[in-house]
Amino acid sequence: MRPQLVLLAASVAHSWAVPPRGSRRPALRSRPLALSSEAAGSRPPYALSGLERPTHRGAVMGFLHNTGAWYALSAAYVAAALKQLDPLTLYPAFLRVALVAASSYSIYISDCYHNADKRREGVTEAGELKVLRRDYLGISLILSTNTWLWAHNLGGSALMHKLCLAATACTANVALQSFYVVNKYLGHVLIKLTFACQFVAILGTLGLTALKAKSPAALIYAAYAPGFLIYATKFPKRRTWGYHELFHLSVLAGNLVSMGFDLGGLGLFSCAVPCSSLASRLTLGLIK
Repeated sequence: MRPQLVLLAASVAHSWAVPPRGSRRPALRSRPLALSSEAAGSRPPYALSGLERPTHRGAVMGFLHNTGAWYALSAAYVAAALKQLDPLTLYPAFLRVALVAASSYSIYISDCYHNADKRREGVTEAGELKVLRRDYLGISLILSTNTWLWAHNLGGSALMHKLCLAATACTANVALQSFYVVNKYLGHVLIKLTFACQFVAILGTLGLTALKAKSPAALIYAAYAPGFLIYATKFPKRRTWGYHELFHLSVLAGNLVSMGFDLGGLGLFSCAVPCSSLASRLTLGLIK
């Protein structure tokens, strides 16, 4: 449990020590995009925080959204999963659809937030606040849908059932805080504390359970963990591939690993389950 406690402590400390810069400014002002800004090679800053708008995270999310690459991949995953499932079992199908719906929603919202200056609505504080609230909900939904899917894949024990209920309660709390408390400082803090509970305590418990059972779900948690730890510590701080960019890459990696091993568990990839079992054994040996 020590790795979980370290992540939880880092998340809690970050929630209190690093408040959003824009959270204490209640006034929402419009900042229309100047037509010459992109031609001059510069982009307007984020409206809520006033921070510089990096190009890399926006380019990745813009590519995945504008080309439809992520949505096509998600549709292919669902189609492959449904082909392996019993057509009469609706709940397993719902879990796969919910998983890709959450990740696709997050891709769309990330493009809205990071590339607002390139979208028709332009850059406004009101627009960014609206997107930020939805972004919080999207992150929580990604964590919850992974919990639901892998709790089911691990056999749906009483413990797994409790983890699913706890994840659902966390997502409901994030939705409540996002739309009724944010943009107050307290709302941001409560949401980040909920994320800490949802990722470290709930998904972490599921990951440890999967690790002991030599299930691929342990590797899914391992894929997500670096990004959340990097984001909680705000390190490294660079203009190009900094902590925020690495966080997004980690989330994408976690989504891909989750979809891949789920298809492997359904029997689509013959090598996925043996490889994940071997990796889980090695990871468990290192922790011990």
